[in-house]
Amino acid sequence: MQAKMLYMRKTPGESAAILYLLTAGFVLFPTQWMGELFTKNPMLSQMLGLGIVRILCAAIMIVLALEMGIRHVFFVQKGERKALLFAIPALVVAVNNLPIVALSNGSAFLTGSGISFFAFAIECIGVGLFEETAFRGVIFPFVLGKTGTGKKGRFVAVIVSSAMFGGLHLVNLLGGFSGGVFLQVGYSFLIGSMLAICMFRGAGVFTCAFIHATFNFCGNIISNERGLGFGAFSDVWCWQEVVLTAVVGVAAIAYFVWLLYTSKPDVAEKFAVYPPQSAKTENTLSEKNEEENADPLESACKTPHDPCGGNSADGDESDKQDKK
Repeated sequence: MQAKMLYMRKTPGESAAILYLLTAGFVLFPTQWMGELFTKNPMLSQMLGLGIVRILCAAIMIVLALEMGIRHVFFVQKGERKALLFAIPALVVAVNNLPIVALSNGSAFLTGSGISFFAFAIECIGVGLFEETAFRGVIFPFVLGKTGTGKKGRFVAVIVSSAMFGGLHLVNLLGGFSGGVFLQVGYSFLIGSMLAICMFRGAGVFTCAFIHATFNFCGNIISNERGLGFGAFSDVWCWQEVVLTAVVGVAAIAYFVWLLYTSKPDVAEKFAVYPPQSAKTENTLSEKNEEENADPLESACKTPHDPCGGNSADGDESDKQDKK
């Protein structure tokens, strides 16, 4: 498919803002009606509807990315398989979101049916795929195009794109004021930063989406609202769980800061969206490349003192001597 929306690349900063507003519009789009096409159970229809609509929105974002000429963002790039190894700590953080201590000692337990967990898995997959496609697959490359992939630019790009990701969760305040929303904004910023670094290293959108879905699934599997499980807040967040989460969190922050600082920008340069070069610059570069690739003998014949052309000063003096 030939890219047609290349004009978006001329102003990467402004385009990132426009795409952010588009993403916010998708988030506010009603979803439960989709689930009601499959079941009349309110909870199941809510989870299924959210998951399916988000998957469709992710497909739209993928098409937009291809139309804007964004490549090399969805899969692990060829020759960068070790990027998956660098992303393993992110998966550890996601699994640690599971209330491991509470489930192991029996103070928390699962109560949902198989169909409930299936619907919840669809929700997590859809949300993870859409948000990673939008933020790490589309918005992050545009922000990188504005800041650059150097050490300073990459840090700014990670912070800005992750702040945009965290801020998007403020839309949950539309359902009523809750301090938990601000907590969600905070950890969304941290998770977004972690996954943006995985993207910079070359893990790809689908890898990040899998980690994101795992994080959501593990963190909400003990959910009274969804009817999946039960566990009191004090049981889930016992001191052992707090210590374990703190250790994993601090270690993850140190690791990902180191990874971002030490990574080469080669992979990110392939998907960062830079403004197109002007025609004058392109012509200059073209001429320079032609000169570099030109035949040395042919180039030598074009110099003022080249004997091949017969017009040099040495050639004229030689002709004069012959006439004498």
